[in-house]
Amino acid sequence: TADDEAIKLVFVGQYSAGKSSIIKMLTGIDTGIGAGIKTQESYTYEWNGIDIIDTPGIQTGVHPDHDEITYHEINHAALLIFVITNEGFDQTMGEHFRKLAIEGQRGANMILAINKMDRAAQGNSPEQQEVMRPDIERVIAPFTMEQLYTSFVSTNRYEEAMAETEDEEFRQELLTESGYESFVANLNAFVQAKNVSARL
Repeated sequence: TADDEAIKLVFVGQYSAGKSSIIKMLTGIDTGIGAGIKTQESYTYEWNGIDIIDTPGIQTGVHPDHDEITYHEINHAALLIFVITNEGFDQTMGEHFRKLAIEGQRGANMILAINKMDRAAQGNSPEQQEVMRPDIERVIAPFTMEQLYTSFVSTNRYEEAMAETEDEEFRQELLTESGYESFVANLNAFVQAKNVSARL
């Protein structure tokens, strides 16, 4: 039956926004990132009874086949994680988001993750997140950032934290700036709110 199938958690969004890095941060699975390799097809990773699916970046017009692969996975997804960078939505990504969340009515089963926050002017701080809020909410309306369990992350800071073995205080600072803990808390809250059977 469908109930026995693994929950599908599909990562979609901007090309080179770091979807694979977020999957690695979340699960510890080595997604083979690095060396400039970008995901060209979808990959499925089994983790805690959940199928985590990494899709090629959406880049309208450049690789229509990538967009096709991505939308195929979306149609079979229980939950979506839409990834953009600290630069926010450009017009193309905004249109894709609205196509999925509003026209496709997937917004209620979607988390918005904003990666590369270490590049933002004030880093991954509450102040910086508030600066970004109006531009984000303009695109995601009628949803709010809270309804989309918006998570601000920096996979770079997370990797630095994992590599820091000398200074525990500094490691904690890096971990806080990575947004890892709030992202996991958001995912758990999201999964619980949607009554999906497995806990992350």
